[in-house]
Amino acid sequence: MRLCLLYPPRSGGRGTNLVPPVGLLYLAAVLERAGHAVVLIDATQRNLAGEPLAEAIAEARPDVVGVTAFTSDMPALSRELPRIRSLLPDSPIWVGGPHPSSVGSRIFDELPEIDAAFIGEAEDSVLEMIDFERSPGGQAPDGVLAREQRSRETHARHVSDLGSLPVPAWHHAPPESYRGLPNGVVLKRTPYAPVLTTRGCPYSCTFCAGHRVTGKRLRHRPMDQVWEEIELLVGRYGVREIHIEDDNFTLDHGYAMEFCSRAVESALPVLYSTPNGVRLDSLDGELLDSMKRAGWYIVHCGIESGSDRVLDLIMKQTDTGAVSRAVDLIRSHGLQVAGYFILGLPCETEADMLETIAFARRSRMEWAHFACFLPLPGSRDGEEYFSRHPEARGDWDRFHNTACPAPPEGISPRRMKQIQKKAFLSFYLRPAHFLRVLSLMFHRGTARRLLSRFAAYLLGERSIKASGPCPGPMEDDG
Repeated sequence: MRLCLLYPPRSGGRGTNLVPPVGLLYLAAVLERAGHAVVLIDATQRNLAGEPLAEAIAEARPDVVGVTAFTSDMPALSRELPRIRSLLPDSPIWVGGPHPSSVGSRIFDELPEIDAAFIGEAEDSVLEMIDFERSPGGQAPDGVLAREQRSRETHARHVSDLGSLPVPAWHHAPPESYRGLPNGVVLKRTPYAPVLTTRGCPYSCTFCAGHRVTGKRLRHRPMDQVWEEIELLVGRYGVREIHIEDDNFTLDHGYAMEFCSRAVESALPVLYSTPNGVRLDSLDGELLDSMKRAGWYIVHCGIESGSDRVLDLIMKQTDTGAVSRAVDLIRSHGLQVAGYFILGLPCETEADMLETIAFARRSRMEWAHFACFLPLPGSRDGEEYFSRHPEARGDWDRFHNTACPAPPEGISPRRMKQIQKKAFLSFYLRPAHFLRVLSLMFHRGTARRLLSRFAAYLLGERSIKASGPCPGPMEDDG
């Protein structure tokens, strides 16, 4: 069978990222190993939309079109899929990724052109769905909702043995062709490539819906397979920086230590970072020393709030004192710190947000990002928001990372943007701190990208021609 895998055009403006679609590369590798032909179209990377995109897909002559979808992709897919359907009336369209995994059968109302939706990780169920498509009758595989069986209950599928998966099919997305803003923004060398070593997150942060795709059980790839992929990326594609995109790379201390030991032993001319962020309570001096020797130069941290009250309500399982100590520990090992914060969480007051800004300024971290809360479908906070605002469910036009579509009660979106602007400007526009931040602008394109990112967040800019955020499954790392 011939399949076309589509990474949609992204509409987040200069505030979003351009990253190889790792989840689709896993799917492509699984499909090709099973003898199927794959064409992968990254519409973001190729700047394709409208008729040119539909024609490119039609020219691939696919038996099936597979699409990955974040919630923020829904406006673009609502525009693109009717064109694709008109050119390929007989080819099934399948969709997977974070959004269908979170909304379930509602996806058929939001995207009437699709024929099936994959819930969770799709590497196993996609092969079973091909068999089902060839011999229709009976029920669709577990983890798949078929349009004609949309009322049937199914559960998210997760690959139990990550070692059973092949190395991602990097020939479909050579890293050197991705020259935009990486996940996490900070970049020292190019080309770079994202790599997954684990999947799953056992935590229950109220704002997050990642478990809807990858589940709550932490699973590891065999270390030999991880290094097979890294050596391929370095040797064949000239990659000079590896971004570990796990949600919880440092959670298993022994596994992370083994990775660092292998990195030192390999002596490959590459640097490493974890731009998805790590939990600060999973770090200690031994691990940080190993990360430094392995080639880490910065540690990204998911901090979220500078208010202990808010950290408790979002079930972060930490406090500001522990965060401050961890930041100091990281810097004592010669590593810089990048912190992620969320403004406008449902439980927050304006005073809480100002406390977060003050905390970030007091910290010794070099870089901080202040995102406005997005009510992710499938997260506890997101579902509570939609229960209070049912009219917002399905209205995804303002659901992107430079907007503030869901401010706390009593605070307007306009005021949220003012607070976000205050956060960025008050953190970075300090003379002594600005000199420290200059050291983050390692690569000749980094300064331009950082300034472009900040402008997008401050202005709320959005453009259909822009690049997209880090990929998740049909993909797997939402």
